[in-house]
Amino acid sequence: MTLLFRQLGLALTLFFILFALQACEKKEAREPDTVADSSEQTQPYTTVKDVKVRSGPGTRHKIIAEIKSGMKVNVAGREDGWLRVVSKQGNPPGYIDERFAKPASGSSAQLTTPAEGSYITIADAYVREGAGLRYKAVAKVEKGTKLDVVGEQGDWLKVQSRRGNPPGYIEKRYAERRN
Repeated sequence: MTLLFRQLGLALTLFFILFALQACEKKEAREPDTVADSSEQTQPYTTVKDVKVRSGPGTRHKIIAEIKSGMKVNVAGREDGWLRVVSKQGNPPGYIDERFAKPASGSSAQLTTPAEGSYITIADAYVREGAGLRYKAVAKVEKGTKLDVVGEQGDWLKVQSRRGNPPGYIEKRYAERRN
């Protein structure tokens, strides 16, 4: 049993070293919001198959690491069928397909998105295609605009369009929950 724990510890250490090395090799500049917050609330999950870690939620994003089956991961959120995994060592977060992980025994079965609900903007703000300033602004919303928030990612709220457009993202600091 002790040998198993040592092997798991070694595997986790190697994963995080690989993860850090790949992050260092990435040539494009990272924004400050892509670094994991070690105080972020997470839930333990266990991978059920070997799974590729991607830089964003979806197969169009770059593969940045791979996690072997049976490994424990820290999940900070869910977005469109992808789990946001974070490192307690401060490495950048990544995303894995939620089909390849399950809540670790003893943890709750569902991640909740506490941000969901009705919001109002407290300042003029831009709606962007993705959660970050590097994404294209697709609309400008004025102070006092009502928003339907359907999720969150880091410091960004995912908002649903009332006109049938694809969802977009707005910085949390520009909106507050309506009662």
